[in-house]
Amino acid sequence: MQNNNPSRRRFLRLGLSTAAVAPLAAIVPFSVKARQVAQDIPWDEEMDIFVVGTGMAGSIAAIKAAETTPGMRVVLADKMSRLGGSSLISGLNMAVVGSDWQKAAGITDDSWELLLADIEKECHGYNHPELTKTIAQNTLTLFNFLREHNVEYDKSIGNGTGIKNLGGHSRPRVVWPVNGGTGIVKSLQSYIREHLPGVEIRKQVLLEEIFRNDEGRVIGVRVRENYIFNREVNDFGLNDNPAINSSGETRYYKIKRGLVVATGGYNQDRKFRGDEINVLYHSVSTANPGATAGALKSMIQAGFKPIHMTLFRFAFPIPTEDIGWGVLVNPRTCQRFINEHNNNDRQGLGLAILSERRRIDGEQIILIYDQTGIDSYHDKQRLHLSLEGKNGTEGTIWKFDTLEELAKNFNMDINKLNAMLTEYASNMAKDADQFGKAKALVKNATSISTPPFYAMYLNPRYNYSQGGSMINTEARPIDVVTGKPISGAFVCGEASAGSYGYIRLTACSSLDCGVFGLIAGENAAKETPWA
Repeated sequence: MQNNNPSRRRFLRLGLSTAAVAPLAAIVPFSVKARQVAQDIPWDEEMDIFVVGTGMAGSIAAIKAAETTPGMRVVLADKMSRLGGSSLISGLNMAVVGSDWQKAAGITDDSWELLLADIEKECHGYNHPELTKTIAQNTLTLFNFLREHNVEYDKSIGNGTGIKNLGGHSRPRVVWPVNGGTGIVKSLQSYIREHLPGVEIRKQVLLEEIFRNDEGRVIGVRVRENYIFNREVNDFGLNDNPAINSSGETRYYKIKRGLVVATGGYNQDRKFRGDEINVLYHSVSTANPGATAGALKSMIQAGFKPIHMTLFRFAFPIPTEDIGWGVLVNPRTCQRFINEHNNNDRQGLGLAILSERRRIDGEQIILIYDQTGIDSYHDKQRLHLSLEGKNGTEGTIWKFDTLEELAKNFNMDINKLNAMLTEYASNMAKDADQFGKAKALVKNATSISTPPFYAMYLNPRYNYSQGGSMINTEARPIDVVTGKPISGAFVCGEASAGSYGYIRLTACSSLDCGVFGLIAGENAAKETPWA
């Protein structure tokens, strides 16, 4: 790091004895002896509130803070040169209960209790119920807040009602922002620039360390300004290692009221996620390239309790129910390894694919269809996007006139491939598939024999990381040693953990970001400044 002079280095990391001195200290010690921090750190700048992360959660938190206590100095910062984080490239469907749109569509029997029940079906008991309940109870508040702050929603969907009915939801209740997540982020940041002069937006500011005083309160941070993220590395998480990426100048921010961490997940950090669940190393991610574990490591170092680190959520470029029309093939052996339907269990399918890839040094698994399988597709829109090469990362389906052409393209042994497909068709005709794939489920698609043929790389997209900092209903992080809330700090969105547990219901990530963004911003603004 640059500008890291001896007077500043003396404040960095002591031994574990610090934890014994300060009763509220984290299991990983504070960066300096707690009672020396406040007076000895050479603060370069001070502000009332520092919000890290400029996606949906961070932008909402900054606005809510500025409007709760006018006249404060609020800094909203991002480590990337492009604002918006993963929110910018997400669809951000949002489940909303009790909206005027929902009522106009004739849906009058919905309730937050029904939404909560829908969410908790997917949680499998892993969630913290008080957090999930807080989200379910505040969807309308969030929807109204967003509409009052420049965000527009698409009324043309749902046959002109603006309300979609998505899988897993017991009532039609999902709304869609105009231009997706890009529309939300740009609208909120436009509102900040037009109406909130006390909020300053900064780019290329990397959070490196969080400071707490002798009472355990967060009082400031160490950052690197003018930081340059390197996109040329295979694992974007390497950017979190200062020995590899030392760009930027070290600065110390004194934060008088509250630090709000809204840095998102760590989906793009291959080593970090692979250390938790090894097969995840080879999974692709649709998240923002900057979604690494650096901010989470800073929170852990400061004593914020991490939970749900071994939980994750997969998504596929095509619907899971449409995978079953084809066969999943290991390209080296030309053999199947799973029932492709697999009860539509996206997590089970994803882990099976990644486990098979690990056996062949990360080489891609191939999904193969014939024309009958393609004709059986439920989601024609997603199919055509894939056939046109417009379905995002590894979402393209290629068409081949013959199996020989397909095998050559993927460097597969055509004789082994033909033998496997012959066996597959024979077993399916007898309803005796070796992996238990039921003939009734695939209807006419019981063989791969009708040309033309189609194939794609099928890799689960790691699109949501449930792990992060444990919070309470006030969006305050929990100390890993004492189990008590940490004052002067707030965490929201995907950087936090506990809301959804085993897996997140679709159209609910925006709720976690938005509801706890509102709570974090309001509570940070009400925090008593430290002296």
